[in-house]
Amino acid sequence: MKHYRKLFTVLLAALTVASCSSPPPETKPQPKPTEPPEEGQTITLITPDAGNIYSAKKSKYQIQTRLTDFQLLSESEGLAWGVTKNALRLYLTRDSGQTWTNISPASTVQFSSNPVYGQDIFFTDPGNGWIIRQAFGMMETTVLRTKDGGKSWKISSLNQGGRISSVYFASPLKGWLLATWDSEGSGESKALYMTEDGGATWNTVMQNDQYSPKSLHQAIPVAGVTGGLVFRDREHGLVTLNKSKTPKLYHTLDSGASWQEDSAFAPADAFKNYDNVKLGQPEFFGMNSGWIPVAGSKKGVDGTFYDGLFTMDGGRTWIYYPLHLGVRTGKNEDVPPTFLDAGLGWMLNGNLLYHTTNQGKDWKALPPSVVLQSKLTEYPEIVKLQFISKEVGWLLIEKSDNKRSILLQTTNGGVNWRVE
Repeated sequence: MKHYRKLFTVLLAALTVASCSSPPPETKPQPKPTEPPEEGQTITLITPDAGNIYSAKKSKYQIQTRLTDFQLLSESEGLAWGVTKNALRLYLTRDSGQTWTNISPASTVQFSSNPVYGQDIFFTDPGNGWIIRQAFGMMETTVLRTKDGGKSWKISSLNQGGRISSVYFASPLKGWLLATWDSEGSGESKALYMTEDGGATWNTVMQNDQYSPKSLHQAIPVAGVTGGLVFRDREHGLVTLNKSKTPKLYHTLDSGASWQEDSAFAPADAFKNYDNVKLGQPEFFGMNSGWIPVAGSKKGVDGTFYDGLFTMDGGRTWIYYPLHLGVRTGKNEDVPPTFLDAGLGWMLNGNLLYHTTNQGKDWKALPPSVVLQSKLTEYPEIVKLQFISKEVGWLLIEKSDNKRSILLQTTNGGVNWRVE
């Protein structure tokens, strides 16, 4: 252990964080877990490390871990992670979850909360990824980056103490971080940082502390709390802002230097039935089509209603569609539906998965899955549902005590599910 500690110290001093895949256990009988494997996520890790994951000869061993988030990158490739003793445990699969590679940064980089995709973690592909270690009271945000699929991690820092609310990369080289601070519920200060060298250096491209409507480069205003940030290419981006019943949408045409309000993004009466409205994370399915989830609430009604804003022209115009889902209540009311394109979507309600092919006009319950229903009984809280194609989707669910989770996969559009 002393050898590894010295090695980690040297690597950190060189501002390079090596991936810290644990070596396989010795060839002796493994102790039985204190709880059955289905109580937590049991995954099969492969060695050697991420740099040789295509090697024909791989040792395999199983571990039990708690996952807190995931992200599908393709039908067969995906990431999953959690935090153990303040150390991030990040895993990559290239074979649909049959085996995983530990691509975690060194445990010397500590995390005080569970990273969320799009806020603390982002990958453009299995090789290029970024991890944000939030400042949390310090005046420095740490950015870890890899360009070899987690074989090695390098560190850069951002001299700011705000909370990174969004991270997005349009390519392995060009990306943005949106920082917010001094939040007062109805507004917050905001700054946008951009990199063009893969995260090695960052420059401030927008800051709204000195916001003025007459400024040559208009900033995202202080009024409104950020809902999400996305760029559909290297110049065109969107940010959603939430403020009671009047959410706003701002867009940029110059990589984030200036922002303009899209005052006509929704009909004037679109939100008339709600007393409070929140726009979620914008998502593009390609260069032209995309959607924004809309969460609405009504006085005297317990729960959340979900609708959607859809675009077919790259965000120039948006069409508001009620999703006809009724009110969502309970532990999973904050989980919106997921869409693969402008028409195809899924929504979990109770222990049944519903499917739409016409933008939410009609929802059809898929045949009950014995595995899905059984696991939802054990793990009733939905963490995330994502489909990467019409057939392949992942679902992460957890127990109410928030200490155990299970990752499920479907390869036939949600009809059947299996534990990863």
